[in-house]
Amino acid sequence: MEQEIDLKSIIGLFRRQLWLMVSIVVAVLVVTGGVLYTLTPKYTATNKIMVDLSNKDLLQPDERMNVSVSDANARVESEVSILRSDNIYLEVIRRENLLADPEFGVRPGRFDWVRSYLNLSASTAPSGELLLGQTVDRLQDAVSVRRQGLTYIMEISVTSQDPAKAARLANAIASTYIDLQLQSKISRTLASRNIIQSQLSQANNSLIDSERGFDRYLSENLGRIEEQSASPRIAQLRAEFERIKGERERVSGLAQIVELSLNAGDIAALTSNLQADAIRQLQERQNEVNTALAAATEGSQRAANLRSELEQIQTRIVEEAGRELTKLQQEVASYEDRGNTVRTEMRTAMLNSNLPPEVLTEIYSLQQSSEIARSQYQSLLQRLRELDVQAQLQVADARIVNEASTPTSASFPNKRLILAIAAVFALGLGGAIAVLRELFIGGFISEEQVEQILRIPLATTIPRQTGSSNLIKIGVADMVVSAPLSVFSESIRRLRVLVERRKADLTKEGADEKSGLVIMVTSTEPNEGKSTTALALARTLARSGRKTLIIDCDLRKPSLSKLTGVNAAPWLSEVLRGQELPPSVSKQALTDPLSDLSMIFGSRVSDIATDDLLMGDRFNQILRTARRHFDYIVIDTPPVGAVVDALYLARFTDMVVFVLKWASTPQTMAKKALAALKEQSGPETKHVLVLNQKEKPSGGKYSAYAAYYGRSEGA
Repeated sequence: MEQEIDLKSIIGLFRRQLWLMVSIVVAVLVVTGGVLYTLTPKYTATNKIMVDLSNKDLLQPDERMNVSVSDANARVESEVSILRSDNIYLEVIRRENLLADPEFGVRPGRFDWVRSYLNLSASTAPSGELLLGQTVDRLQDAVSVRRQGLTYIMEISVTSQDPAKAARLANAIASTYIDLQLQSKISRTLASRNIIQSQLSQANNSLIDSERGFDRYLSENLGRIEEQSASPRIAQLRAEFERIKGERERVSGLAQIVELSLNAGDIAALTSNLQADAIRQLQERQNEVNTALAAATEGSQRAANLRSELEQIQTRIVEEAGRELTKLQQEVASYEDRGNTVRTEMRTAMLNSNLPPEVLTEIYSLQQSSEIARSQYQSLLQRLRELDVQAQLQVADARIVNEASTPTSASFPNKRLILAIAAVFALGLGGAIAVLRELFIGGFISEEQVEQILRIPLATTIPRQTGSSNLIKIGVADMVVSAPLSVFSESIRRLRVLVERRKADLTKEGADEKSGLVIMVTSTEPNEGKSTTALALARTLARSGRKTLIIDCDLRKPSLSKLTGVNAAPWLSEVLRGQELPPSVSKQALTDPLSDLSMIFGSRVSDIATDDLLMGDRFNQILRTARRHFDYIVIDTPPVGAVVDALYLARFTDMVVFVLKWASTPQTMAKKALAALKEQSGPETKHVLVLNQKEKPSGGKYSAYAAYYGRSEGA
């Protein structure tokens, strides 16, 4: 069962990929900073408006409006929608002349400068409505209207490149909203007033018709009514009504003549029609001045003074005539009131007299019609006067509670927030890429990483050998003999410990102790050091006193002959092709010049598929024979990723040593190769890993170990 990735492994992963993550974070922050530097800063100004749902009727200020919570919320949300409407923005554009504003108003087209540069004819000019719509859209994009929680407060925010303009527009939107709201209320009141005005005219006509009908009925039937009622009171009231009516007509006619004379400036008509003492005295003085003016020398000072006095007299006559006209109009109104009173008394007297029922019914019906018409007229007249006053006393349902002030800092871009988000994003991206590189893309760069990803024990880590030129000439695998106390040799012996433990485990499980252990050494790709590792392991086993055989099964690119300096013999290839197998393999083996290691080399095969040779029973017979004569049989195979030979050979092995090259072997390919080997290997086959050619870190524990090995080697 696969082990879960623990916290220590995760920390190790990020530690190994630290520089990659730091590079990504720095790159993202640099790019973000560059973008922020190019962005134009914008400023946001905000004001607040409160929607007041209380009673706004100043004629009845004590009344309260009972508004439910749901209705109040709906009202506030409706006001928010009104603030977002085009009517508000169009009025703000008109008031602030935003069509000429470079930020919100008319701009050149996106490609107009190209046409101008190429001297091309301009496209069709956009219409005024289109330009106005574009300005509205830009203003709407810059404005944000929202309700503050569940309160009655609305916030208007405007974003602009100019901080002063942002504050000015925010306040302009609020003022426009309140002004249009007030105009709407006044318009509704005046519309209601106009409707009542038209109804009032009809009510007045109805009242006049009803009064005239009643009077006509009385005039036509008054004699009959007096005879039938036998009441002297009705006759007296009738005579009084006729007298008052005549006086009213006389005074009303005189008032009309005076008013016409005043309008025409006819002084003579005024003095002849008005017989007031003051006007009579003024008229006499006017005659005296006219006589004196006729006798005075033309152009003299006396003549000028007389003309001035004459003008003053005429002005005083007009003033006195105006006052007399007012008295006449008041007298007409008094006669009307007295006439109405007498008419009412006469109607009452008729209804209280001993008239026949049919006559009383007719009189009562006419009186009721008149009263109803009068009541309707008075009601409409009262409402008309109230609406006239209300139109002048309207108050808006909203008020500004906090005007927008000029912002001092930009609202966009919020550099701190954007850089913080970019840093978090960069860390996440760096972590993701680090995990991707660690687990799927890059090579293996630590022991923990190898075991964590491949889920197989790591047998040893072999350092890269970059010593003297003599060491390179004799071969790295020779160090187990020439430098037995070196770090390289110690790492190979660590691998030998696992090999010997595997043989001991098989013996405990019931295997024949004399049967040799078959160890296959392979890798994912060429040039990962598998042949050097196989030869070094075989030599270490041989030097420990164990009978060891190494077989070069890489029939496409054999390399053990070159590593050991021993000429290869074609015996293995010939046996695999069908030559008779000798009873003893050891007699056909060559001897390593540096140790007691027995070697069987393969030769290059080009005329037949190598996997056909290795998958047959011939190679299995060779291994069975070798198991009887050797303690350990090391098989050097081709890379798993290159050819399939190693997959067939895995069936015959007791242990597979899989070599990985430090920071080079692709992780995905290594996982696939190991999976294929496990699938082809037997259930008892042991798989171990070798991390080869590890870079030597400078300083630290590794240097201390190297110094220790160096002192021991020199001792």
